[in-house]
This record gives sequence, C-alpha cells and structure tokens, in this order.
Amino acid sequence: MRITKKLITSLTLVCALLFLTSCEKETLLSEQDIPSEIKSFVSTHFPNCTISKAIKENDENDEAYEITLSCGVTLEFDKHIKVIDIDGTSRLPDSVIPHNILSYVNSNYAPNYILGWEILSNNQKVQLNNGLVLVFNMAGDFLRVDG
Repeated sequence: MRITKKLITSLTLVCALLFLTSCEKETLLSEQDIPSEIKSFVSTHFPNCTISKAIKENDENDEAYEITLSCGVTLEFDKHIKVIDIDGTSRLPDSVIPHNILSYVNSNYAPNYILGWEILSNNQKVQLNNGLVLVFNMAGDFLRVDG
C-alpha cells in the first residue's frame, strides 16, 4: 500500500487542528500579573515558600490559576481566586485545612497527616500520607474513605 505525501500532510493537518481546538489556553504569568489575593494566600500560609511558576488557564467555560511553589506545593484557584486544590509532598499547614476536617483527621487518623486537599463538586477530599483519601461534605462532615 502506498501512502502519498499529500495524504500524510492532510492527516497531519487534521490531527494538529483537533489537538489545538481541544487544548486549554494557558498563560504564564509574570510576578506583577499574579493576583494579590494569591500572593497574600501564599505569604500567609506558606511563608517559607516563593511562587516559582504561575499559570492562568482559560477554557470555554472557566478560568483557573495554577501556582507552583518553591517548596513543592501546587495550588489551584478558581476564577473567583478561591483556593480549590492544594497538593504537597509533605504535611500541609493546618491553616489551609478547614477546621472540621482537620479535627476529624487529628482525632481519627493520628499520627497521619494531610498531604492534599481539594474541592470536587459538592465534596471536599483530603489525601493522607498513608495513601487514604477521605471524603467530606462542604460543611466538613465525614462521608467515606475512597482509598
């Protein structure tokens, strides 16, 4: 079977167009373009870390900010600049975890600690250093263990 140059070029063009239309638009932010609310959150809760990378993501329906800190923590903020996801490689500061969730983890899973927290739909999830994922409602009431 012979594949012509024209067919290869056409297929490459179609694939490139599909790829480009399915991608989110990402913008690397300079220091002065990072919203002050994000800078304040970082300085309050992660005083020993600096922002090493800040990306503003835009898609058709939403926008978000993905922030990478020098201490190995990644943060995600929604379009209202409210934190919705925090992932770390070591214990997260207590100040970033909702009080009810922190109390539950400290009471029921000591001496484990929280490496990640996120809001998904109408629930909050935390990942513990032992690999368990705990699910809570938006009020911070425990619902279940996911893994």
